[in-house]
Amino acid sequence: MDTISSIPPPPPEKRKVLIIDDELGPRESMRILLKEEYQVRCEDRVEKGLRALEEYQPDAIVMDIRMPEIDGIEGLRRIREMDKVVSVIMLTGYGTLETARSAIRLGANDYLKKPFDTVEMMRVIADNIRRTDFTRRKDETERNLHNLTEALMTELEEKRNMAKLGQASRELAHDLSNPLTVVISSVDLLARELKNVEDSLRSSDRSESAMEYITVIEEGLERCTELLGVWRNLEKNNDLELSPCNVFSFLSKIGRETEAMIGERKIKLNFFIDGLEDVEIQADTLQLHRTIINLLSNAIDAVSPDDGEVTLKTEMLSNGIGIEISDNGPGIPPELTQKVFEPYFTTKEEGKGTGLGLFISQRIVERHGGTLRLQNSSEKGACFQIELPYSS
Repeated sequence: MDTISSIPPPPPEKRKVLIIDDELGPRESMRILLKEEYQVRCEDRVEKGLRALEEYQPDAIVMDIRMPEIDGIEGLRRIREMDKVVSVIMLTGYGTLETARSAIRLGANDYLKKPFDTVEMMRVIADNIRRTDFTRRKDETERNLHNLTEALMTELEEKRNMAKLGQASRELAHDLSNPLTVVISSVDLLARELKNVEDSLRSSDRSESAMEYITVIEEGLERCTELLGVWRNLEKNNDLELSPCNVFSFLSKIGRETEAMIGERKIKLNFFIDGLEDVEIQADTLQLHRTIINLLSNAIDAVSPDDGEVTLKTEMLSNGIGIEISDNGPGIPPELTQKVFEPYFTTKEEGKGTGLGLFISQRIVERHGGTLRLQNSSEKGACFQIELPYSS
């Protein structure tokens, strides 16, 4: 295996904080406090702060409420006209906090009293930058989902009169069903986490958990987009696009998607992929991904939602890698085991399966130079075994 020289990645860019405060003392205190961890820009008037918002694009804004010319409340209103997402933290030196609470109702995300506590300031800044990240990614994901839906509808309309539309539509519907299930399940989990975040903004664990669901949604959308591209080129190119594939990273990503597919069901998922960190194969990762996700989806559908168990384990072979996917469901009747790889054959209820999944999966594995077999047991459910060479 070739050794690739390791080049250390560049340090991550510091996040940006914009401070708007007409008082030099508090403004400088915040700049000194934050400068080691963040990029900090300070302005002494709301008008200057609004110009900085446009060109600096901060991740959080700290703004005093009581300022000359334009006060913080009016500044907040104008900020929200320009950017509805960036987190805004209001500073107040008033004896009463009613003005700060009014700012919250007008779109501020948090408030602090002057003189501020340094530990509290650092924590609030970090929490609100996480909030900005989360909301920006959520909005971008929603836009991607909307654009993908429009692209799919356009593509279906354009291909309405194609002679091969029936077969192509079945394959497209089958391929998109699994990643869209991931997206739908993750959106449901995300909605729950969003409520928790809104109820308790300062719980960083919940915020990070919600960000993980956003990541899964983004990966599902990315895969849907890739599959759309494959379908568009269905008649142009039937060749695999092989590239080096790190088996551990590849299966880890599939593991996250599978957890999202399970959602709230009490299905135990076992992934045994240790020892593969340095193992590579040549693969068309999109095609191989659809194969393994399809097998895992079938296994999830086959087991009980209350005490089901799905297992993926790997084995190092003399000339390749073995991947076994098994479940504790009812298994496949012996008289049907020879038919499961035939096109349009399915054991699922009508309307819940196209009968193309295993046919497509076996074809993809064989085009990689490998094999896909069924090992069936009435006591232990179904077990599918994939063998893939290191190169093909």
